[in-house]
Amino acid sequence: MKKILIVEDEVIVALELKHRLTKLGYDVIGVASNAEKAIEIICSNKPDLILMDLKLRGKMNGLELAEKVYNDHTIPSLFITAFFDEETLNKVKQKLSFEILQKPFSPEELIKAIKRSVNNKNID
Repeated sequence: MKKILIVEDEVIVALELKHRLTKLGYDVIGVASNAEKAIEIICSNKPDLILMDLKLRGKMNGLELAEKVYNDHTIPSLFITAFFDEETLNKVKQKLSFEILQKPFSPEELIKAIKRSVNNKNID
């Protein structure tokens, strides 16, 4: 069972994602609204994938956190966001090669994006 960490600053969205992922058979190891909490969870229970919002509370945004986590722990992120511009999209695709899923999305889109994210990083 894949372990997933949700990093989302909107509580209602995070809880809905957790519910959806659990119903789909994933193990949600935690929910964080900022980089500091996310890093704490990652260090104590290494996830296979992080569902990451681009906008977070605190000093670090989702793109910065995803880059740090990947460099330090080789854990991929799947970005979930309602807002992104062309420059951000290019950074995510070129620099990190991570998936972006635009809100709102269907359960089917979520499953496909998770599978692509996990398969792109050769995680079993």
